[in-house]
Amino acid sequence: MRTLAQTFPPEVSSVPAARHFVADLLTGRGLDGAAFAAASLVSELATNCVIHARTPFTVEVVERHDAVRVCVTDTSPVQARVRRHSLDSTTGRGLRLVASLATAWGAEGDRNGKTIWFEVSAQTPDAAAAPGQDRLSFDADVETLLASFDDDGFSGRALLDRTAA
Repeated sequence: MRTLAQTFPPEVSSVPAARHFVADLLTGRGLDGAAFAAASLVSELATNCVIHARTPFTVEVVERHDAVRVCVTDTSPVQARVRRHSLDSTTGRGLRLVASLATAWGAEGDRNGKTIWFEVSAQTPDAAAAPGQDRLSFDADVETLLASFDDDGFSGRALLDRTAA
């Protein structure tokens, strides 16, 4: 198991820096399949740190046998929560996106701060594909992705099922 971490200031420029830290680290380890999902999700969590926590935050990447765990820790005592939002809201979808793309995720915290963690598969699409299959790709626009969230019927059950693993 290998762990690397980096701390970022609560600045807008830290969001792409955190994304590149994770993407570069995972592609450098040959984990291209995990890199896209992990970098996308760390962008969401880093954005939450900059906008809501407004404290320095640390991104820790833990390479496991079959998964990559990414932890984002800040020192704000305000705990993260999944929000309900209207169709015209510009924020409030980050943790739902994490729940949708991660194989597992969770939140831990106390009065000294919190850690939001998620896991993605370490198996690359090339390794998962049968011989002769093309590499997997992600080709969806933002509106299609956002429309896939069922705000009216959201009960939290899907999140509980994902985090119980």
